[in-house]
Amino acid sequence: MDSICRIYNQKTLGVLSMKQIIKMKLKLNKSLKIGLIFVNIFLIVLTAYLLYNKQKFPKYEEQKVPVYNYNNKGIANYTVFLSPNDLYETHALDEGKLYISEFIDSIEINFNYAFSGDEAIHLEGSYNIKAIVLGFTGEGEKFIKVWEKELPIIREKLFSINNASYSINESVLIRLEEYNEFITKIEETSKIKCNNSLTLLMDINLLGTTEKGSFEEVISPNLVIPLNTTAFEISSNNVDKPGAIEETIQVQLPVDKNQVIFYGAIIGICALGLIFLIFFTESAPEKDQLEKELNKIFKKHGDRLVALSSNVDISNARTVKSIDDLVRLADEVNRPILYKYSEDYKEINKFFITSDDEIYVFDLEDLIPKEETI
Repeated sequence: MDSICRIYNQKTLGVLSMKQIIKMKLKLNKSLKIGLIFVNIFLIVLTAYLLYNKQKFPKYEEQKVPVYNYNNKGIANYTVFLSPNDLYETHALDEGKLYISEFIDSIEINFNYAFSGDEAIHLEGSYNIKAIVLGFTGEGEKFIKVWEKELPIIREKLFSINNASYSINESVLIRLEEYNEFITKIEETSKIKCNNSLTLLMDINLLGTTEKGSFEEVISPNLVIPLNTTAFEISSNNVDKPGAIEETIQVQLPVDKNQVIFYGAIIGICALGLIFLIFFTESAPEKDQLEKELNKIFKKHGDRLVALSSNVDISNARTVKSIDDLVRLADEVNRPILYKYSEDYKEINKFFITSDDEIYVFDLEDLIPKEETI
């Protein structure tokens, strides 16, 4: 009856001592308790297995690691030599200035290339120096090449060495008037006038071979000089190009600490839940048929029921077959359903209604086998 009284607030709970509270155990349905225990055990085993797999079978990923590192560096320096003039007292100008074409005698370009690697390897290849005269219009995205002429300055030279480093140093001297004359000739022949420039570059083709693999590089340090202008600036395009021979290896990934913490937390929570279920809960006694039927009635028709504190003579009452029949009668006569309240749920077994001189009763014991009501 305690469970029924808790449901319908018909029993006032006394104040329990702390000792009594500690000794109390949560009552759970036996099937529910067993199910919860198995769920916790399953989660512990599953999580422990996943955690074991994380540690025992880590993940790997492919990574490329350098086994030989090298660097290519190509620089084009220049010095501008002047013709005798009334403006400059010096015979030469350094880099990065604005140059007046009329005062230029010649330009010396120094090409320097340097290779350096981790260790001695076999290097072979070739290099050349050439001039490219270009006719074009526009600039940037609107740049259009009209014509181009390649003129060799130093023809191809071969090299082959075994060393960790290698360098090339070449100097060339050019006279702008020679290239301006060439442009004038092209313009007279083609009848096309456009902007012009001179590109001087050193092409280096390199093949390196090691026990760990090989590599190829093409390096082209250069500088660009505008032609057919009264004054100009020279732009240098130097190269600093590192490289490496790489190999692919399998690298073990570190264990995800967040996942380990997560799995550990699940195991801990489930272990605590298991301890609580085993030591701080007990299986609730199985409800007998009477208690089950009472629970159904109070749950379904609780708002229709009125508890009486005294007995009512129902010896001459007419019996109805079910609580639903009694509810229908109560609706017809617009009366509440009554019962005698008792702290012992086994004494709550009759529900009735009164109508004028008639009493209708539903006896719950009629539904219960006799052996269960003894």
